[in-house]
Amino acid sequence: MEFITNELTPWHWMTAGVLLSALELVAPTTFLLWPGIAALVTGLVTLLIPILGWQLQVVLFAFLAVASTIAGRAFFKRSNNDVQQSQLNRRTDSYIGRTVTMIDAIVNGVGSTLIDNNRWRVVGPDTPAGTPMLITGLDGASLIVEPIAEKPPA
Repeated sequence: MEFITNELTPWHWMTAGVLLSALELVAPTTFLLWPGIAALVTGLVTLLIPILGWQLQVVLFAFLAVASTIAGRAFFKRSNNDVQQSQLNRRTDSYIGRTVTMIDAIVNGVGSTLIDNNRWRVVGPDTPAGTPMLITGLDGASLIVEPIAEKPPA
């Protein structure tokens, strides 16, 4: 009885696909996921069309692995851009354009204001306490403020 053959069966591909997908659980990337999916699809095709030779199976696997990797990278690149635009952990960006009242005078370019019950360091032109100011930008952990331009009389 001979156990070694020159053929690849669908179960070889299915096993390879499951192993690659299982290794993906340990890896911090999605690199092994796409060849794992390609191996599973190759196993399904080989199950449906059993007359495929091992050479054609390997070519099919290679094509599917490249195609699924390209498609997967394109999909995840597009969805990662949405996450990068998020304001998560960038609360100060949402303050730009907001009007605040100075609780401490700005002296020598530095003062403070209160936003959502939190004291913030502000930098801008010297201004007395109680003056409304417009947040125009960020400088590290400081908010950049400018006086609010008065509207001309109508």
